[in-house]
Amino acid sequence: MSVFVDVSKTKQFLEDGEWDTRRQQAAELCHALYTMEDSQHVLGWRTPEHSVLQLEEIDAKAEEIRRDAEVFVIVGVGGSNQAARAVIEAMPERRGPKIVYLGNTLSPHYIRMALAELEGKSVYIDVIAKNFETLEPGSHFRILRQWMGRRYTREEMARRIIVTGTAGSRLEEIAEENGYLFLQFPASVGGRYSAFTPVGLFPLAAAGINAEVYLEGMAEAMEDCISHPEANPAVDYAAARSLLYGRGYDIEMMVSFEPRYAFFEKWWIQLFGESEGKEKKGIFPAASIYSEELHSIGQYMQDGRRNLIETFVSVIRPGAEAVIEPCPEFGDCFDYLDGMDFDEINKAAEAATWEAHTAGGVPCIRFTVEEISEKSFGQLFYYLMTACAISGQLIGVNPFDQEGVEEYKRNMFAALGKGCFTNKSRRP
Repeated sequence: MSVFVDVSKTKQFLEDGEWDTRRQQAAELCHALYTMEDSQHVLGWRTPEHSVLQLEEIDAKAEEIRRDAEVFVIVGVGGSNQAARAVIEAMPERRGPKIVYLGNTLSPHYIRMALAELEGKSVYIDVIAKNFETLEPGSHFRILRQWMGRRYTREEMARRIIVTGTAGSRLEEIAEENGYLFLQFPASVGGRYSAFTPVGLFPLAAAGINAEVYLEGMAEAMEDCISHPEANPAVDYAAARSLLYGRGYDIEMMVSFEPRYAFFEKWWIQLFGESEGKEKKGIFPAASIYSEELHSIGQYMQDGRRNLIETFVSVIRPGAEAVIEPCPEFGDCFDYLDGMDFDEINKAAEAATWEAHTAGGVPCIRFTVEEISEKSFGQLFYYLMTACAISGQLIGVNPFDQEGVEEYKRNMFAALGKGCFTNKSRRP
């Protein structure tokens, strides 16, 4: 495996015997996760049989997009685009079209600027909406259809528009009526657990990411969780954070000294915030990129309230070198860095932070990956989704529903005057 977790710095904050008991509980929940019947239809993400769908169609269309598109627009909000964006933004050396993200805001300025990036370009779009009722992707799809309708024939639009939703949804009807390629958003997979469904796989493939290697990472992590439920990164992480929560640590800060993980952290916030924040329970998830924010968030972590957990994401091989050459004639007093690679300096800063924050009273956890790659992302996503499923149960909530999100939607739709329409009246 290329993903490891270190929870040793948390044990000094626990009572004797707590760790072994809770880890056993987490291991039992991990085992049950793979043996229980999916009676609530929420566990489709566990294995590829119910999540990794339509690979041949995905590969063919993705190849076309990489060949013909200058801009590929991913339309989705929250869990419908966070996983793909995390990988795409972390791997700028990929070979593929420029990626523009829509469906994730109601800001007119952002929307106008995004549309401006499409002018004069060969454009393809993927609209991701599980039930096609969420305002952001639905409204942006309308604007994009109108934009494309002024530039392409109906037949050409049918080639350039891909939609991803659940079978039987209005989005599937629109696809049938207009000849768009329809990809399945499995009904038994929530958006925040959709990293290995067409929701995540198609954008990754179209963007030039090796989806096959990504799925190899998923398969390795899945096998580890199934074969070793008593000891794997998901079980250790879930056990540690749930124990700390029970002792009053109710804010978790995910940090990394690698800026390429910025959108991965946003994916993690989506996963745990939506899964655990309910019934007035849950650990509040936040994130920071070091060393930039060591002089702000780092100060709070060192000396602020002691209800904080800090989870590091570390990379052994950064994939680049940047060596500081000697410069004696300048006299800048940084000669002690002569000959050092910035990777050495970065790791020294991380090690110092890890030790200082622990000594300051912050229980620290660390995920370590060999390198930032398709495989390590596949493993990280899978371990963390499994950990979230276990952790939610340990703190006493259902990690698969999101009634709080639905409440704000009801209020928003009422304010906007949303009513009921027939399929005929909704046709584009």
